[in-house]
Amino acid sequence: MLTKKQRALYEYISQFIQTHQMAPTISEIREFFGLGSNFSIQKKLNILWEKGYIGFDKSNTARNIRLTGLVGETMVLNILGVVTAGIPIEAIEIPEPVEVPRYLLKGTNNFALRVRGDSMMDANIEDGDVIIVKPQAKADTGQIVVATINGEVTVKKLDLYPGGVTLRPCNNSGQYKPIQIREDDEFALKGVVVGLLRQYQA
Repeated sequence: MLTKKQRALYEYISQFIQTHQMAPTISEIREFFGLGSNFSIQKKLNILWEKGYIGFDKSNTARNIRLTGLVGETMVLNILGVVTAGIPIEAIEIPEPVEVPRYLLKGTNNFALRVRGDSMMDANIEDGDVIIVKPQAKADTGQIVVATINGEVTVKKLDLYPGGVTLRPCNNSGQYKPIQIREDDEFALKGVVVGLLRQYQA
């Protein structure tokens, strides 16, 4: 079991790896938490290591922290349906349990959707992935959101500008076009994507 400060450190490392596809350095961790020495960070990392939350990669001395994926540090969400990453389609209510690492969850009432299509592949969201969504009715430009348009559901990057809203695909092939929200559209944000799960076929 982690203390509040240990949990904050673990979640920072987890989010850094998810965002940057590499581990933070001790100096980056120290600067983020405003601590005075690398030694204090190393001491805290050793505690996480002793408790089995992280490991150290001997082949990379600067960015050598890795997550161990502790059993028990997960919770079960229901996949509520399928959301398109192409043309919007209606979400399908098919409850399907999925085990989610706790560090991917933000707040309460998170839900999961399975992605269909490849229009978000350049945002590292691929066909068949499961996205974790934090429910909220507002979001910032650049965030990846789940939204309803005239009763249909899609996942896209949000683009806000004076007087308008556009949902943009993340696929450089040119196959998919941005969706510009019109005044007569029934549009609502359902949440922001905060995590992703991917299953690899052997």
